[in-house]
Amino acid sequence: MNLNAISKVIFEKKNTDYLYVIFFLLIFSIFIVFAIRPSLTTAYSLKKEEADLAKIDMVYEEKINNITSIQTQIEDNRDNLPLINQSISEQPEVNKIIEDVKKITDKNSITINKASIVDINFSKTNKEKENVKLKMEVTTSFDNLRLFITEILAQRRLKLIDEMIVSKDKDSSGSGNLKVNFIINGYYL
Repeated sequence: MNLNAISKVIFEKKNTDYLYVIFFLLIFSIFIVFAIRPSLTTAYSLKKEEADLAKIDMVYEEKINNITSIQTQIEDNRDNLPLINQSISEQPEVNKIIEDVKKITDKNSITINKASIVDINFSKTNKEKENVKLKMEVTTSFDNLRLFITEILAQRRLKLIDEMIVSKDKDSSGSGNLKVNFIINGYYL
């Protein structure tokens, strides 16, 4: 076929309509690929980002609720905070522990035979509670021992009796005195 015959076939009315449709579809597909597709991918990524932000919002909302709950607890216990500071001090304050124990022993007629401080750590290497160990040997009656233990545990400054060994005092007469060895722990931060 020669060029003239080909151009006659192409530019026939029926073929011209098809040619316009083909060019239109070709241009429309190029337009979809370069203009609409980026908009669709942007919309999809924004939808995904919205879902991620909704999850983060839920986590933040939970954290805010926790903080609010803690603030409420602090407000409710604000008047008790000095009591907490009195129960566990920031420093070892060995003298206060000894003074507290001495007052109770004097009040309850307990004779201190020996007393020493054991295992005290003055360095601030960790943020956990530390303890001061007071090792004592006393002579007392059973009733006075019971009163001593009750009062030591009732004090504001936290003290626990870690170890207690009770035996009959061999040096005493028949009055029923007991020899008691204690290890009392006083705590600090």
